[in-house]
Amino acid sequence: MKHSEEAYSAIKAVIASRLDIAKDKFDISNYKDQRAEYYKKLVESSLNKIRTSVGEDSYLKLWKLYKENRLSEMLPLLDEIKGKEKEEKKEKLKLGFSIPRVPFEIKEEVNADLAELHKCFENECYRSTIILCGRILETALHRKYYEITGRDILETSPGIGLGNLVAKMKELQFNFDPGISEQIHLINQVRIYSVHKKQEPFSPSKEQAHAIILYTLDVVKKMF
Repeated sequence: MKHSEEAYSAIKAVIASRLDIAKDKFDISNYKDQRAEYYKKLVESSLNKIRTSVGEDSYLKLWKLYKENRLSEMLPLLDEIKGKEKEEKKEKLKLGFSIPRVPFEIKEEVNADLAELHKCFENECYRSTIILCGRILETALHRKYYEITGRDILETSPGIGLGNLVAKMKELQFNFDPGISEQIHLINQVRIYSVHKKQEPFSPSKEQAHAIILYTLDVVKKMF
């Protein structure tokens, strides 16, 4: 939860429960005072954490309202900050999930995977993001193999891995652009670590997931 949202929720709870968080000392034997002290600390902590992201003017305005116990007047300001944070997040997540010149036969499938990929990345499900990258790459490679040979390799070798598929395409004199084979190998290795159970669980970072997305899009763009 974002700190602005945390502060917003805490203040709403204080107002709804009619808690007095303005006082300096609380009676710990009194349940209502215990709750008031908890929310006081939560609100103050949240306000301090959002200081750098909202700017000094907004921070000082929020803090002034808080000190004057004008909690209800803080809610519209915090709501506005939450809206700005959501817009900023959307801007940061515009990674250009589009692949031009994808063959019509796989376009619908690839677009569906891209839509799901975007949702996974947006919601910080990075392992799922990488698994979907592997699926998109697999779809593209199978289609390219079919274009080269006129045969669906899934009918003859249903369990073929990406590495073996790339090797077969090279045998057929399909020339991958420089570095593409290495990118495919990297994507496949990270996908394997994401899918299969390991002694040490693999949790890719946002940056790793982003890099794999860009590699995947680059490979598919260069393939068609």
